[in-house]
Amino acid sequence: MNIQPTLRIVSDDVAIIDCLVDHGEMFKSFDTNKTATFLVGQDLHVAFYFSDSQLENRFLMYIIDDFTDNQDCMALVLNHFDEQIRNNNHTYIMRQAKSKVLDMLYMTNTFRALFGKNKTEEANELYY
Repeated sequence: MNIQPTLRIVSDDVAIIDCLVDHGEMFKSFDTNKTATFLVGQDLHVAFYFSDSQLENRFLMYIIDDFTDNQDCMALVLNHFDEQIRNNNHTYIMRQAKSKVLDMLYMTNTFRALFGKNKTEEANELYY
């Protein structure tokens, strides 16, 4: 499901498991709720496993395409995590995920430099 063109929510267990395995992020055990935050290229992935889910799908993943240019999408995800925390829905892993996304948000400029997106800005700063 696309919330915005650069924010997707995936609930297909098989697709999420494939993504986790392909990128070395698969959970080691499934006895408790889990979350993982990782990059695929320049896209930020936040995956969840809900061990106590009554639903058919126990996995959920948010994908923020090109996260360094889409901080508004990161804010939407953070607001959703805050709402889940306020409603006492999986509070522990939502706080973990929120912390990781906040870390990535605070490091956006560092990742922009890593991805080679600050070259023009950095070149301009040399002249001041």
